[in-house]
Amino acid sequence: MTMNSTLAAAAAALILMTPMAHATGGSFLCENPMDMDRDEALEIAGSNHGLYQILMKTRENWDIAHMRAQCEAYAEGRPYEISCLDDRRNWDEIKAMVPEEYFGMSSESLTPHFQAIQNNTDEIFEVVDYCRDVGAIK
Repeated sequence: MTMNSTLAAAAAALILMTPMAHATGGSFLCENPMDMDRDEALEIAGSNHGLYQILMKTRENWDIAHMRAQCEAYAEGRPYEISCLDDRRNWDEIKAMVPEEYFGMSSESLTPHFQAIQNNTDEIFEVVDYCRDVGAIK
């Protein structure tokens, strides 16, 4: 894992572990905040570390979108579920978010693609702020 992705993963874990992530109807907190369904990503990527990194970043992007959708549902009075995402992520959707050609590329060839998608680390902070602003989490 690169330094930027390590920092992003640590920041995401910290956000998911902090008390501010408690929601009226649940929490995004997980018992083991470092798990993040890594086994599923490893199963998809096999021994291709570059693809694994891309899947984990894509998983983070899926998490952010899912968290925002749940907080929007909360704000609009629609049904929502704010809870730990481990073992609840839709890996078919996550895999579909990765360009198909990446699955045939070498780990080294995927490096520039991974670097291109790891620059949006502020999005987790933005969604947490949004969720807090609408009262879905404290």
